[in-house]
Amino acid sequence: MSSYDAALVLDAGTLNKGMTQLYANTLARQKFFQGSENIGQMGLVSVDWSIDAAPQFVLAPPTANQWNDKHTFVPSGGTKPPQPTDQMFQVQLASVTAGFHLQDGTVSKVTFAFTVFAQVTITADRHVQLGSVAVLPINPTAMSDFMLQVICGIVFQKVQGLLQGYQIPASISVEGQDFTPPVVTVTGSHLVLACNLVANGTPDIGGVQWPQNPLGVLIGRRLLSALLQKYSHALIQQMSDKKINESNSNWSGSYSLKGGITNPSVALASTLPNVNITATFAATAEVGVSWWLVPAACALEAASNLLP
Repeated sequence: MSSYDAALVLDAGTLNKGMTQLYANTLARQKFFQGSENIGQMGLVSVDWSIDAAPQFVLAPPTANQWNDKHTFVPSGGTKPPQPTDQMFQVQLASVTAGFHLQDGTVSKVTFAFTVFAQVTITADRHVQLGSVAVLPINPTAMSDFMLQVICGIVFQKVQGLLQGYQIPASISVEGQDFTPPVVTVTGSHLVLACNLVANGTPDIGGVQWPQNPLGVLIGRRLLSALLQKYSHALIQQMSDKKINESNSNWSGSYSLKGGITNPSVALASTLPNVNITATFAATAEVGVSWWLVPAACALEAASNLLP
């Protein structure tokens, strides 16, 4: 049976927003989406390259056919798992142009698409890290194997740098509550990071049907119960229609309460940096709560992280 206390759920559109904003910035486009690399091997002097449109996230692991394609490239020293995992996703580059400057003075120019296979990992210090795993050129035009390896290596490294610019919180921040490291999955439409209160052990998210919202924070009943216990002094003292306000360094909220507190259920909606919780209780009780759960510092826009 699935079990989690808090989960961050975000879709490809949320991630693509950051990439699109970055690409639209002239300085960023010059710094991260085009350049020239010296080669000096196999008759190849240098390569000019440009990513001609903002890369797009596809939150689904690669298919078996994609994964096993003979052109799938892994850089020297890299490892490719035997099969794609549930923590993998794709970054699609619709058009990449490369100009190969050859030793005889000629320039061979090609344009084609790439799909980068990437994955989500959690570091030892509980940071969410996005990184490239492999690159698949889509219908590459006639060129030497060496040229293809060169441009694949460039795409791998440049997308890796872009992915590292994303700062995604490993869990929500709740004062006085400690969480387990998150469990990560890519669902086909969303990236999900779920965690438990430490006392509840590792989360189990098998079979969970996640909401189809662009971005959301889901809170389980056990965490909601812990939060209500923490603020029970404000609730228990006034079992009436009186409105009670509480705030501290991480929270600002208000309560309106009728009757007893039993059988809670939770519905959430989110627009960064706000997450709004509406908690509805049994017929004799209604509680309205509005919280700031995701700090503004947890930006998902890559531009603010990558530009100097």
